[in-house]
Amino acid sequence: MSGGRAGTPWHRGWLGASLAVFAALCFCQSARAAEASWSFEPSSWDFGVRLPETGPSPPKTFTLTNTGEVELSIILVSIGSSSGAGFAIAGNSCGALSPAESCTIDVTFAPSAAGPQQGQLSVAAQGGAAPPASAQLSGTGAGPAVSIGPAAQIFEPTELGAGPSAPKTFTVANDGQLDLTISSIFIDANQTYNFPGAKPDQFQLAGGSCMAGSTVPPGGHCTVDVTFSPTVPGALTAELRIVDNAPGSPHVGKVEGFGIAHDAQPPGVPPRIVPRVAIFRRPPRLSMKREAVFWFRGSPTATRFECKLDRRPSAPCQSPFRFEHLKMGRHHFAVRAVDGNGQSGPATHFHWRIGTRSSARS
Repeated sequence: MSGGRAGTPWHRGWLGASLAVFAALCFCQSARAAEASWSFEPSSWDFGVRLPETGPSPPKTFTLTNTGEVELSIILVSIGSSSGAGFAIAGNSCGALSPAESCTIDVTFAPSAAGPQQGQLSVAAQGGAAPPASAQLSGTGAGPAVSIGPAAQIFEPTELGAGPSAPKTFTVANDGQLDLTISSIFIDANQTYNFPGAKPDQFQLAGGSCMAGSTVPPGGHCTVDVTFSPTVPGALTAELRIVDNAPGSPHVGKVEGFGIAHDAQPPGVPPRIVPRVAIFRRPPRLSMKREAVFWFRGSPTATRFECKLDRRPSAPCQSPFRFEHLKMGRHHFAVRAVDGNGQSGPATHFHWRIGTRSSARS
C-alpha cells in the first residue's frame, strides 16, 4: 500500500510531461503550417526581337504555384514596364490557390518602340499573406541603331584665312535590324562643354555618302566629311549632328581645331609667329570643389607652357594641370605658351570662385 501511494506522484509527473511535449509538437506544427509562399515558372522570359507595331507576339504562359501550406487569394496581377515596352496580360486563370495548386497567366509582347525593353509580371496576395511573386520580362523592338566613329575628330592647327583643311571622315553605321533613314546632317554648337570656343561656323560639311533622305540598310554604313576653316584664333569646337529614325536621335560626333593668328607687322617684314595657348576645359565659374583642373592646347610653335595661380609666381606646367586644397573665395589662373627660342606669347586667363551651396543659391 505504501508503494502505491508513493508511486502516484510519479505517474502524475510523467503524464504532465507527456502533455507538455504533445502541446509543443502541436504548436510547432501550427507555426509551420502558417508559412506561405509561391513562385513563377519560368522566373524570367526573353521574347526576342520583334518589329514595333506589328501586333502582339504569341503568348508565353507563366505558371504560378502555391509552394506554401496555406491557401492564398490573389487580389492583383499586374505588369510594370518602361514606356514603349508593350508587355500585356492576354489570359489569367488565377484566383484562390490551395497548397500545391497552380494557375497560369499568359503574357504577350508588342513593342511600340525600337530597342531593348524590360518589364515585370507581378502578383499580390490578399492581406499580404505572402510576399509578392514576380517574373522578369524582356524583349527587343526591332529598328535601326546608329554608331558614329570615331567619336571625335581633331584637326591640325590651321592659320586664319588659309582655306579649308584636309577633310576628316566620320563613319555612320546601322547596327540595327531595320533601315536607317537620315533626315538631316548639320554642324551645330558644342553642347557638351559650354566655353567660348564653341563655334560651329568654323567647320564645314564637305561631302561623303551620307545625305539627307538617304537610307542605310542593316549592317551598312555611310560617311560624312568635315573640313576646318578658322577665322578666329584659339581652340575651337563644334558637333556634327545627324537626325534620323533611330533611338537617341540626333546622333553626335565632336570636331575640334585650333586657329593660328599672326601678329601684325610693318609692310615687307616677315610675320612673326607668336606662340599661343587656349584653355578648352576648366572649372565652372562657381565651383563647390576645392580643386581645379585645366586642359589647354598650344599653337604649333609652342614647345612648353608656364602657369600661374593667383599671386603665386609662374612655373612650368603641362596639360592637364591640377590645383588642390584651394581656399574658398575668388581665384585667377593664367597660362602662356613659350616657343623654342624662348619667346612667350600672350597669357590666357580664367577667373572663378569656390563657394558653398548656400552661396550658389544667393
